[in-house]
Amino acid sequence: MEDKVVFLSPSTQEFNVGYGDFGTEEYRMNRIADKVEDILKNQGYTVYRNNPNEKLSAAVKKSNEIKPDIHVALHSNASGEGYNAQGPEIFANRPDTPGDRLANDIYEEIIKIYPDQDKGRGVLYTSSLYEIIRTTAPAVLLEVAFHDNPEDANWIINNEQAIAQAVVNGINNYFSSIENK
Repeated sequence: MEDKVVFLSPSTQEFNVGYGDFGTEEYRMNRIADKVEDILKNQGYTVYRNNPNEKLSAAVKKSNEIKPDIHVALHSNASGEGYNAQGPEIFANRPDTPGDRLANDIYEEIIKIYPDQDKGRGVLYTSSLYEIIRTTAPAVLLEVAFHDNPEDANWIINNEQAIAQAVVNGINNYFSSIENK
């Protein structure tokens, strides 16, 4: 495999506390990113990470300086909808782009392991999420599930390794699809 470079950017939102034993979004997403990083490195990828003590702008700047093949931000969601909001969603900049392909590949793997596939929100497009629009590499922002929903929070806690593997599977599918064009 030709050396592929991935920039992982887990949430730096240390103030965003989830339900029950979830902890903070920053803590939980960095745990998942650790697992994603280990799997990717074992598969021969070069992996870079953001610094959780720096601002988002520093992560974007670092990613743009490194020029990775892809940029993957890992987050968990929260809503003002009480416990009704559930499921994964993933953001890309716009349809029919490499970022869109990456988003679809990762989402297809995450939704396979999510307990209620009908609650997934799919790939969403944004022109306002800083990390998506300011990163030069194809970039996605995965919202794994809702950390303020008890079912979702517990699902994330109990499935960190499976979530990490799903993200890696999506990344692998992305690289396979662009290599086979």
